[in-house]
Amino acid sequence: MKATFLGHGLDKGDKNNVGKQLAVSLESKEYSTFYGFVAFASISGTKMLEPFLEMAKSSFDKIRFYIGVDNRGTSKEALESLLKQRIETYIYRDKRKFVTYHPKLFIFEGKKFTRIIIGSSNLTSQGIKTNLESSIQLDFRTKTDKQGQKLIDEIKTYYSDLLDLSSSKLQLLSYELLDELIKENLLFIQFRESGKVEEPKNNDGENSDVQQENIEVTDFNIKSGFEQEDTSTNRSNKKTFGESDYGKFDTLIERYIDYKKTKRPSGIVSKHTEDRELFNWYQKMHKLYNQGDESLPFEIFERLLDAEFPFGGIGKERKRLIKWNKDFNKVVEYKNKVDPKSEYTYVPQFKSKSNPYYQVGRWCAWQKQRRKGNKNYGPKLTEYEERKMQSINFVWEFDSKMYNPNRPKDDEWSDSLVELENYYSKKKNFKTVPSQKTYIGHWLNDQITSKLKQDRENRTDLISKIRVEMLGNLLAKNGVEWEWEKQKHREGIENKINSWRFVLELENNNEIEKFRKEKPKVLKKHRDNIAQLKSQSKKWNNDKNRWKYELLDNAGFPYEKNQT
Repeated sequence: MKATFLGHGLDKGDKNNVGKQLAVSLESKEYSTFYGFVAFASISGTKMLEPFLEMAKSSFDKIRFYIGVDNRGTSKEALESLLKQRIETYIYRDKRKFVTYHPKLFIFEGKKFTRIIIGSSNLTSQGIKTNLESSIQLDFRTKTDKQGQKLIDEIKTYYSDLLDLSSSKLQLLSYELLDELIKENLLFIQFRESGKVEEPKNNDGENSDVQQENIEVTDFNIKSGFEQEDTSTNRSNKKTFGESDYGKFDTLIERYIDYKKTKRPSGIVSKHTEDRELFNWYQKMHKLYNQGDESLPFEIFERLLDAEFPFGGIGKERKRLIKWNKDFNKVVEYKNKVDPKSEYTYVPQFKSKSNPYYQVGRWCAWQKQRRKGNKNYGPKLTEYEERKMQSINFVWEFDSKMYNPNRPKDDEWSDSLVELENYYSKKKNFKTVPSQKTYIGHWLNDQITSKLKQDRENRTDLISKIRVEMLGNLLAKNGVEWEWEKQKHREGIENKINSWRFVLELENNNEIEKFRKEKPKVLKKHRDNIAQLKSQSKKWNNDKNRWKYELLDNAGFPYEKNQT
C-alpha cells in the first residue's frame, strides 16, 4: 500500500491537491467504480469536476455520490449540475438533532488497483483546491494487498446500508426531490439576481446559526483548473536556526543521545517514533545543513558531530569530517587513559602494528603532515579540525631526543615506550632487557621497580593502570615478565631440573651407558647442571629464596635440605 499526503492551501508548491487527484482518477482507465461521500457540495466544486465526470461516464461502470444537506451546506445549483449530467446522486438526511452527515471520502475501484482519498475536502472549489486542507491518498492492488483489502472491507461494511441503498435516510436525487429540499430550506441559493454566484466562505455547515460571510465565485475560479494561486508571497521554505532553537537545543540533543543509546544506535530518528518533537528537530537539523549559507551555526554543527549525528548522504566532505571526528575521539580516549591529569595531549607514532594505539599514533602523524600542507596526506586542516585539536592542547612539534622537565610527562613516557618497542623489533633481543647503562634500560628498570613496589604496598599512584597494561603487553610479547630477575633465576632452575629429568629417564631405561658413548659432552653438561643445582640449593637459607625450594619440591628433585 502506498500512502500520499494531499495538502493544499499554503502555497502553490503544494501540487497534490484533492481536486487534481479526483480529476486524474476520473480520467484513468484503471478504475471502473467511483463512490463519493461528501457532507457539502457547491457549484464551484461540481463545475470543476464536470468535464472529468463526463469523461468517466464512458468508461466507468458506476459513478455515485452520497451528499449531505445538513445546515444548508449544499447548494441548489450544485445538485442541479449533477442532475443535468445524469450523475447518480443520493441525498443523505438524518433528522436526529445534533447529528451531522460529515464524511469526505472518495473511493475508486478497478480490477487491478484501488484508490481511497479521505480527509477534510468537501465538493467545493475551496475544499478541493484553495482552502487549507489535509487528506491522505491510499493506493493498493485490489486483489493482492491484504492490508488494502482489509481497509476497503471495513469501509464497505461501515457504509453497507448506503452502498446497497437500504438506508431509510437515503433519497435518490431527482428534480422533484430538489424542489422539496428547496421548500424545506435545506439548500442555499448561489445564483443571485445580480448575476453573481456566491457561496459561504467557510462551507463546513457546522455553524448553521451564524451568518457566514459569502464570497463571489468568478468564472476564473471555476474554469482555471486545479493549479493553485500563489499565496506564498510572505512565506519562505528556507529554515532558520532561531532563538527558540538555541533554547531547546541542549534538551533535544540530550534526548537524541538517549534515543541513540536505547533505540537506534545508527542515530537515524524513525518517522514512526512517538517523540514527534525529536523527529521534527532531527529533520530540521538536516535541512539547515543542506541549505548551506551557514544556516546551521558552527557551534551547533560541532556539537552534532560530537554526538555522531548521521549526516549520511550529504556530501563527500561531510562524510570525511564525520570519519575525522571519530578518529579524533580515539585520541581523546588515549589521552584520558594514559594521563588524564595532563594539560597536554601527545600520541607517539608506535612502530609495532600490534600495539593497540598504533592506528591512533599513525592518525596523529598524518594530521601533523596535513597541517604542514603536505598534500600526500589529504587536504589541509580545516578551521573546525584545527579548533578541535587545540581544544585538547595537542602537541604538534617537539624534539624526540629531549627529555627535559619542560616537556609533558606523558609525552616523555610515550616516547620511551616507542624506544623500547624499537629495541624489541630486533629478534636477537627477544627475552632480554636492555642494559641499564642505556637510557631505555634505565627507564625500563624504573618502571619495573615502580610496578613491583606498587603491588607490594597495594598502591595505585606510582604507575597508572593504562601504562601497566601497555608496557606489560609489550614485555609479555617479547618473553619478559615484570619480575625479570626472578624470571631469570626460575628459568635457570627449571633448565637444571629438566637436565635431572633427562638423566633419570636414561637410567630408568638402562640407556645411560649407550648415551655416554654416543654423546659424552652432552651427558657431562646435564650432570654439571644437576651438580650445580644441588650445590646452589644449600645456600637458599632465607625467606627470600624459599620459592626456589618449592620449585624443587614440586619437581621431586633430590637435594640436601638445610635444617637451619
